[in-house]
Amino acid sequence: MTQTVAVRWGRTLGLALPLIVLNTGWIANSEMRTKVTEITITTLFIGVAFLLFLLSVGNALVRRFLPKTALRPAELFAVYVMLSLSSSVAGIGNLGFFTPFLTNAWRYGPERGWEKFFSYLPTNLLGPRDPARLKDFYEGHTSFFTREALLAWGPSLAFWGVFLFLLFSTLLCLAYALRQRWADQEHLTFPVVALPLELCREGVPLFRNTLFWAGFVLPAFFYTLNTLAGMYPSLPSLPFNKPIDLMALNAPPFSGFGMVVALIHPSGIGFGFLINADMLLSLWVFHVAKKLLNFWGVTQNWRDLGTDTQNEHPDQFPFIQFQAWGAWLVVCVAALFAARRYFATLPQQPGARVALTGAAIGFLAIWAMLVLAGAPWWLPLVLLTIYILLQLTLTRLIAETAVLSPLLNWVDPQSMITTLAGTAALSPTDLSYLATLSWFNLDYRAAVMPQALQGFVGMRRSHSPLRPFAFACLLALAVAIVSALLWDMQFYHVNGAATANVNNYRPNMASSPWAQLNGWWARNRAPDSHAWLGALFGAATTLLLGILRTRFVGFPLTPSAYVLNLTWANELFWLDLLIAWVLKASVLRYGGIKLYRTALPFFLGLILGDFVTGAFWSLVGLGLGAEIYRTFPN
Repeated sequence: MTQTVAVRWGRTLGLALPLIVLNTGWIANSEMRTKVTEITITTLFIGVAFLLFLLSVGNALVRRFLPKTALRPAELFAVYVMLSLSSSVAGIGNLGFFTPFLTNAWRYGPERGWEKFFSYLPTNLLGPRDPARLKDFYEGHTSFFTREALLAWGPSLAFWGVFLFLLFSTLLCLAYALRQRWADQEHLTFPVVALPLELCREGVPLFRNTLFWAGFVLPAFFYTLNTLAGMYPSLPSLPFNKPIDLMALNAPPFSGFGMVVALIHPSGIGFGFLINADMLLSLWVFHVAKKLLNFWGVTQNWRDLGTDTQNEHPDQFPFIQFQAWGAWLVVCVAALFAARRYFATLPQQPGARVALTGAAIGFLAIWAMLVLAGAPWWLPLVLLTIYILLQLTLTRLIAETAVLSPLLNWVDPQSMITTLAGTAALSPTDLSYLATLSWFNLDYRAAVMPQALQGFVGMRRSHSPLRPFAFACLLALAVAIVSALLWDMQFYHVNGAATANVNNYRPNMASSPWAQLNGWWARNRAPDSHAWLGALFGAATTLLLGILRTRFVGFPLTPSAYVLNLTWANELFWLDLLIAWVLKASVLRYGGIKLYRTALPFFLGLILGDFVTGAFWSLVGLGLGAEIYRTFPN
């Protein structure tokens, strides 16, 4: 029996909590300020990988000279997980979009025709309408830490802060309850956590591997060269991560393939090497199949021509968006159904019983908060249920495939509800509250639940007790929410949300719920039959692929790869995965598992070199207040 490793939580939290405050400030002042490499859009967060690298180097030096004061592997890994959770909170899709969302309706409504639904909006959940407060927020040159600003913004920030803590705590509890099933019984690989665990090992033996440093140096050298060439054009460059549309010059009908982007990310190849070979094959095969279906649809006059950059013509063949809805929901439902016997045993496990109780209490508390705030009683139940199912699916897929950057552009609860039920069935109040609850469903790249589950898996592999770690994660979430809100509000009050001092992507995305509401308002639509048929087809195809994988040994195509390719998540990375598949298949065929293990440090080096370099130049861009060459995804 493996001995449990004690974690000294005093020193661990003493290091993690200040770093959380600094990390959320870094996110606010880099991603939200200049167009540098975004550090919260990857499954292994770029910024956190950089911080973990520095901590590993520093801890190795401390261990050499002051061994008793060095962090143990489990302690260092716990710091990594808490930093990852803080990046989820502060990052893109969560608080990264939040504060402008609160007031964008009042700021831009009169000029965009949104005033017609103002009387239906829950003003108690949104930010101030006072012109003076809006001027401070959008034009800047002031401070959030004034009595007037704190009183005006305080109620809505407090409500949503508590809301987020309950929501993320619910997801954390579900991750705790599912860890044993997915890690110990189904033996999912959790490839994303491989590099952090290596960096947290005592003495970091990875740093003594020559192949690791060879992999590290390649992206570091070329990204640095490309960055310097952007600043000094006389220098040479090799922008291999600049997207090239292979179909850009094609005439109809070949333009029906849509955009086929070719670019290379060292981290994409590195993560691909960690994934099962069948999964790798399936990921690029299904990407090609999607493009072929688009082309076929154009040749048969079932689909209009378009660039297909963001799933144009979703109501036309092959109905990719609608397939995605059914596929994503059925992955979760099937996984939970397969685990039904496991769930029956959870009440006998004290930790899991507490986690499930916590998840139920959190869900009911969120529902009660929203209903007491005026939401129709049914709406939070439906929306939050779909949200949690999508988070469970995303978490499972990341546990299997190391999804590099899970951009699920058209997979969200609000689109499902308004399309499958039809806007005609929803009242103006229903639609207004649905828009109000859409802000945290615009982008799932910085999702909390995958980070939490990977954290529990990594801590268990470090032979550390999970219950105190779970409470540490709850504390990390609370600190991250408060610090991120304060950083964001101060950032916009100083720089101005509507000025050239900020990256306008986030303030613009924060208007999406109100733009969607305007669209729902204008189109009084019945339930979409194409959407229902597409969703059923997606669900059936996913189940069929699962059955074929189970019944026929060696069947190469996986349902997870099909599901991922129904989103934008693989559009920029299919070539990385094709290269990784060729390399991995060759290594296993001609050198076996021994050569694979020998080569693995090189690919871990590709990942870390890519991310450390991107984070370093992000900090340089922050310091210079300038746009710097983007290393990822570009």
